[in-house]
Amino acid sequence: MSVHSKILESIPSSGEEALVDGKWRPISLCFDEIAREYLNVGVIFEHGGKVDVRMLDSFERIKCLYDKTVDIDSLSYYLHDIEDSIVRFNGELPDTLSDTIRLGQPLYASGRDADSVIDSFFYDVVTLGRINSKSRDASFRYRSTQKLRTLMFELIKDGMGLSASRIIQEKKFNLRIKDSGFIEIDIPLMSGKAAGSIVSAWYKSPMVVENNLLQASSDLFLLKSNSDIGKVSLSILVPDIDSGLSSRDYKKLMDLTSRQLDRMDRAGIEIIDAHTVDGLSKKTVSWWEDVAA
Repeated sequence: MSVHSKILESIPSSGEEALVDGKWRPISLCFDEIAREYLNVGVIFEHGGKVDVRMLDSFERIKCLYDKTVDIDSLSYYLHDIEDSIVRFNGELPDTLSDTIRLGQPLYASGRDADSVIDSFFYDVVTLGRINSKSRDASFRYRSTQKLRTLMFELIKDGMGLSASRIIQEKKFNLRIKDSGFIEIDIPLMSGKAAGSIVSAWYKSPMVVENNLLQASSDLFLLKSNSDIGKVSLSILVPDIDSGLSSRDYKKLMDLTSRQLDRMDRAGIEIIDAHTVDGLSKKTVSWWEDVAA
């Protein structure tokens, strides 16, 4: 089905009510700066003041097209970095993000939920992401740290009521470093005596997960050593064996994640882990209630 047909299909017919509607647009990346060849690598869906993004995370076709001229680990990290940047724009998106990244014109879309809308257009326009449907990896869908935090914030609010607003940090925190001015750190949960980070390990790329964990631990250590914060924690969403990853990729990811979490645990960061967002939220709420007691 063409994109035009998909747009027409997404417009509710008379008497039919869409549960979510907004604007979608493709994300294109220039892989060859000499030829100025742009290929679609993701899709954005803006709706009700929210921004959902899905980026390419299957690279079989990239390997075929560019052989070894493209470093897949670096590309994967770069694409998720683009996603994080887009989410932080919070709807104020320019048409061009850089000399090599541009966005298509926003077009109307609607559907039963944001995921179904974004998936529909992703499969249509991101041809690089089409993989063998028989592959186990075809059923895997990454869950970004930014998306996880958005979902967690809502569930923490449900679980903690008004007290949640006192610990949820929507923006980065300017930490005063002793004798060195201020530095911006990413601490999504913080009170006067405790702090916590939220990270997703639900990615295909171990490099993305490792960098996310290293950044989270670095920010927590900086905060603890330059403030009166006593307790720190890391809430991490960990994929299970049925996540859709191949056995080889799953083992590789979990080996790296376990090493990083062991290191953080030995350094005094309490680890809160779960395979579901709901389960992780409940454990995180319990930890914060214990800290506040």
